[in-house]
Amino acid sequence: MISNDPLVTRMRAFHAFWSAPNRLRSGGAVSIPDYELLTLMLSALKWRALNGSIRMVTDSSGAAFFARAGLTGLWDEGVDTALDEMDPALDPGLFWAAGKLEALRRTPAPCVMLDTDMVFWSDIGTHLSDAAVAAHRETLDPAVYPDPAVFSLAPDYAFPPEWDFSLPAANTAFLYMPDEGLKTYYTDEAFRFMRALRGGGLDPVVTMCFAEQRLLPMCAAARGVELRTLLYENEQDAQDFVTHLWGHKSILADSPRERVAFCLGCTMRIVSDFPAWADALARNPQTRPYLNGIE
Repeated sequence: MISNDPLVTRMRAFHAFWSAPNRLRSGGAVSIPDYELLTLMLSALKWRALNGSIRMVTDSSGAAFFARAGLTGLWDEGVDTALDEMDPALDPGLFWAAGKLEALRRTPAPCVMLDTDMVFWSDIGTHLSDAAVAAHRETLDPAVYPDPAVFSLAPDYAFPPEWDFSLPAANTAFLYMPDEGLKTYYTDEAFRFMRALRGGGLDPVVTMCFAEQRLLPMCAAARGVELRTLLYENEQDAQDFVTHLWGHKSILADSPRERVAFCLGCTMRIVSDFPAWADALARNPQTRPYLNGIE
């Protein structure tokens, strides 16, 4: 049943940015490519215009970066540095998206967890209901979702016997949590797994996708909560209400021509839809060249 409740159609969302994985990859300072910054801007601004409020949950290093970039005002609910309290025992290389789950744990339901590279172009109220909603299903490709027996786990850890490992995974670039029950169970189990993992040489994609995306459907089923999706796995491009940059990032990183064209397109959309942000684009050395390119 689709809900017409204004608390659903005007939904509270959050972005999350745990700077530790970013700083690990960049060798120290926070570094975000221009195409990701522009997508982040559109993600926040379009959400506010069409769907509700949004805040950024980050840490002090992330907050300082966004302030220097002139982007703090993107989030109408502000910038929260709760991720300063991330468990220092968590490996940011293996669990690079753990900040999202920590932010989810700290955000009251109902809420939306929204990746910074996902942009909605319309009101999504009709896509939400009393069920939990993820972005799309993912088949259990063994390269990404191997048999859980590959994990070396603490002696006192055991997978809950009610988990159904035959269920497809669920992509969480978007995740709507309607209530606290599933949210708490899912995040508790995700962190329990991450803390129990032992051994080196593990693929960070495998470890994080298991904790974040394979656990979700099993947790929902174990709690008797319906889990729906916004998109069909094999038809993600057969829609016009959302754009998820995800795999396209590798193309933008490797192709200067594609990168410039993409960034110009984002800049044009920001200036067209949100002209008050033209000054911020002009002040930021990463985005200024694209603004000049459309003037």
